[in-house]
Amino acid sequence: VCTVLTVLSNPFKFDQMSVPSHSIVDSGTDLLWTQLQDEVRRLKWTSDDNLMLSLVPSLTSTRCVFARKDEDGSFLGCVAWNEYDEMAFIGMYICVPEMRGSGIGSRMWKRAMERIRATGKVIGLRGAPAMAPKYAANDTPLEISRLRLNILTCDEMRATCLRINMVASGSIKMKSTLTPAQIEELLAFDLQMTGRDRKDLLVPFLASPSFECAVLLNEDGKIVAWAGITSTGLEKEHLFKLGPVYASSLSQFATLTEALIPFCEKKSSESKIVVHIVNGTVGERELEPLLKNPQNIEWVTLFNDKINWTRRESCYVPHNCSSHFDG
Repeated sequence: VCTVLTVLSNPFKFDQMSVPSHSIVDSGTDLLWTQLQDEVRRLKWTSDDNLMLSLVPSLTSTRCVFARKDEDGSFLGCVAWNEYDEMAFIGMYICVPEMRGSGIGSRMWKRAMERIRATGKVIGLRGAPAMAPKYAANDTPLEISRLRLNILTCDEMRATCLRINMVASGSIKMKSTLTPAQIEELLAFDLQMTGRDRKDLLVPFLASPSFECAVLLNEDGKIVAWAGITSTGLEKEHLFKLGPVYASSLSQFATLTEALIPFCEKKSSESKIVVHIVNGTVGERELEPLLKNPQNIEWVTLFNDKINWTRRESCYVPHNCSSHFDG
C-alpha cells in the first residue's frame, strides 16, 4: 500500500527557485532508489558501500519515505530505515541540495516518525555532529557511539599490518574456498560477535563477487575471526570499505586484513581502503593509533532508548551498514 501526501508548489521563492509540486510516498520506484543511490555516492557517504546500496530496496526489513516530483516522479529526498529485532535504525535521511530548508525534509521526517512510533521499536540513527543536537533534542537523545573515518592506500595498509609484526596462529580461508558448512559457521560466528542475526544481509553479501572476506581458523578448524571488504563511493575513486573485522587480537586483524588487500589491488593500483573506527571499542584503543591518515570526520550514533550492543572488545572495524547496526 502506497500512502501519498501531495504538496502543491509554494507561492514563494526558495533560493531563487520554486519548490516543485511533490508527493510524500511510503514506497520507492526503481527510479527513486537509483537516484537515491546516486545522491549517496555524490555526498561521499563512504559507510554506505555500493553493495549495501544495491541490496537495501530488496531487504524485507527496509522501510522508506520518499519525496518525489509530481511532474516526472524524480527524487527530491528520502528517509530510509530498517526494522528488525527491537529497533528501527535510520540509515539515510537526504534531501537534494537545492531543496534543503524548503520544508520537504521535515515533512518526510514527520511521516517516518509516525510510522516508526506506531511499531513501538527503539529508534536509532547515525548523523553528522552538526545535526546531532537537533536529533537529540527531538527524537533520539542517547548517544551510543561515534564513528571516525580513516583512508589508507593499499601500501599504507600493508605497512600498518607489517608494523604490528605478529602473525596470528591458525590458517586463512578466503570466501571462495569456504564450504557450505563453514558459511553456516561464519553466520553463527557473526551472530556471536554482533548479538544479532544478520543472515538477511550477510547471505547476499557472501554471494556477491563485489564482496571479499577472509576467515581465520584455529588448529581445530573452527572460525575465530573474520573480515570483509567491498567497494564504496564513485567507481573512479577506487575506494574499498574494510569491514567488518571481528577478531580477538591485533595479530588476527593484521593477518586477515593483509589477505584482503590483493582484492583491492586487482581493481586498481590506485585503490584506497576506508577504515571506520568506533569509540569505546578495541579498534579505538589498539588499531586507531596505528592508522596514519585520519580524515577528521566522524558520525554520531543516537538512540531514543538503551540498546544491547555486545562484543566491543572484538570490534576492530564494524561492518557499518546503515541497514544493520553493529557499532
